[in-house]
Amino acid sequence: MSQGQEVIEFPDLKVPIMRGPSSETYLALQPPEALPYVVAPEAQHTDDIVRFVQERFEVLCELRGDMLKHFSKTNSLKCHFRTGDVAHLIGRPFMLRVMPLSPSVKKTRKPTRGLANLSAKLYSDLSLIDLFVSNVGNYEQGKTAFMSYAGNIFSKNIKSLLEQSTKRVFPDVVFSPTVKSRPMRDSWVRIDDAHKVVWFSESLIPYPSHAVVYAYLVEAIKKFAPDVDEDKRHELLKAGVPNWQEMKALLGDPNNQYAL
Repeated sequence: MSQGQEVIEFPDLKVPIMRGPSSETYLALQPPEALPYVVAPEAQHTDDIVRFVQERFEVLCELRGDMLKHFSKTNSLKCHFRTGDVAHLIGRPFMLRVMPLSPSVKKTRKPTRGLANLSAKLYSDLSLIDLFVSNVGNYEQGKTAFMSYAGNIFSKNIKSLLEQSTKRVFPDVVFSPTVKSRPMRDSWVRIDDAHKVVWFSESLIPYPSHAVVYAYLVEAIKKFAPDVDEDKRHELLKAGVPNWQEMKALLGDPNNQYAL
């Protein structure tokens, strides 16, 4: 921790306060040690943050126990969609709890439609996502439940950012396509004019928004300014994503935390 950082102290645990541009207050756990921290807006009063953490301290300890138990069995930070794992959604880490579907749901499900009833629930204040599957421990079911839920959140949040960045880079272009995600092995983004859809690789769902916008602008420049030279292309990228070089390096690193 940096010198002078605010810290909420409990008898056996310290919770540092991370202030920044966040518009909400939330708790999170850093794997593999399950170290807790609270993120809060710059202007939020410290007493309010302390109260926020105190009200959730008991469940925070329970979540720490789940994460510590998980990482007592593995040293890998790669997400296998099991309880105690951490998955990112638009740059933010969420701990996962994987739970069985209710017996009534299991009884009515046909084997060939086993993925139809998978679901998820998000607790923003705790940076927690519950995944409900028929076979706890099954990687594909856990991943499907997460991606289906996270994909909807991703599409809703990213569209407005794409509209803003497109307006900055191409003032005469109105961004109107639908935003969707799907598995894509050979590219990050595809612009489908015929169906008015911008497809994003579901592999982008964990990444910070700036990285996602950068990936889109790479393709948008090919479409709206195909003949510009390299210097102009860099200028356009910078207009949309000032730290585009950093985002390019992040996407090009197969071992970064979001790729896990």
